[in-house]
Amino acid sequence: MAKRVENGGGQVYKINVSIGDAVFWSPRGADWFKGKDTDWPTFLRGYIRQNAITDILMLGDGRPRHAAAVDIARELGVKAHIFEHGYLRPDWLTIEPFGMSSESLFPDQPSEIRALAARAVPPPPHAPFRYSFLTYALFDLAYHLPNVFLGWLVHPHYTTHGAVHPLVEYAGWLGKAFSRSRRRRVAAERAARYLSDGSAYYLFPLQLPGDYQILRHAPIGDHFKIVEAVIRSFARSAPGRTRLLFKIHPIDNGLSDWERCIRDVASTCGIGARVDVIDGGDLDSLVGACAGVVTINSTVGLTAILAGCPVIALGAAIYDIPGLTAQTDLATFWNTPVKPDSDLAAAFRQALTATVQVPGGFIGQQAMATGAKGIVERMTGDDSWTDEDARQRRRTYRYESELLALLDV
Repeated sequence: MAKRVENGGGQVYKINVSIGDAVFWSPRGADWFKGKDTDWPTFLRGYIRQNAITDILMLGDGRPRHAAAVDIARELGVKAHIFEHGYLRPDWLTIEPFGMSSESLFPDQPSEIRALAARAVPPPPHAPFRYSFLTYALFDLAYHLPNVFLGWLVHPHYTTHGAVHPLVEYAGWLGKAFSRSRRRRVAAERAARYLSDGSAYYLFPLQLPGDYQILRHAPIGDHFKIVEAVIRSFARSAPGRTRLLFKIHPIDNGLSDWERCIRDVASTCGIGARVDVIDGGDLDSLVGACAGVVTINSTVGLTAILAGCPVIALGAAIYDIPGLTAQTDLATFWNTPVKPDSDLAAAFRQALTATVQVPGGFIGQQAMATGAKGIVERMTGDDSWTDEDARQRRRTYRYESELLALLDV
């Protein structure tokens, strides 16, 4: 992305806050922030003014330094561009102005989305990109290990943005590696049972507890509490013949012990025999056969909508729109799930790909080159699709009071 901006006549500045940043930016030079977190806003304001910065580009809007940078950008009249994994999966990246999910400026009314889709010019079709989980893992190690073992030499005040220490997370992955065969066997057995016996079930795709989509863009900000509330609602209101299946996130590090947690809550609610956890299985098949998807704000929700499956989104999700997701309470959803409007779903996808989605990915040369091209073009192009009045808008947590009531809080 930096090379593309420079080739177009722009200047690029980079602030490193860790050795991992320097490793990924090498051999290019960069400036450093080595102060305490409380010093960051003052440092960034001065940096923007000194270098006449017009645009800030960052990965995600949830990390504390990034959230502060968005606020400072608004304060100083600087554009902030947030890029992340795509709302559409796979082979897409997100690039949004000022924020994602609850902070997204993307239209949240069906009429606005249909109008945007009608005038949108989507990107041309592209071939699927090749991905490698091994490459993903090696990139992760290349970033975190220098921070763990050498970070104090460069930045004595640096703290990771992650929910747990990297070495603790790697220990969780080692534990999952030793249980891989058993997990695959159990997942295959459970998936086969759910897909073949014809019983109605609801699917809840779990997210990562430390993900900022939960910490910053979800009610309560606690994934475990939301899961507990959903199980309690299911026990109270779902038809007795239905089941509830939780699917563990593909890159969950195993430290959450979801199976024990969910089993304990379901047993306490008296529905232990109607609730299962699956760590694997084919997502598309499970979505295609379920009665509905319950999610916080996972991209699986959008996958399900595009597949014509009923969805309820409990957190702030860009796709939580009348006609696409349930606008009722959980109790009603368990009993009368409604499929999304297929025409509106198609318009929503069209509007996404013409505005906040670009083809590309973070792994693989072709995916990265395509993604860099698309992000820079969107970043430097026309953003007139955004509504200036929406800059003060924040998507609300419609289900927060219901979830808290289920927890007796």
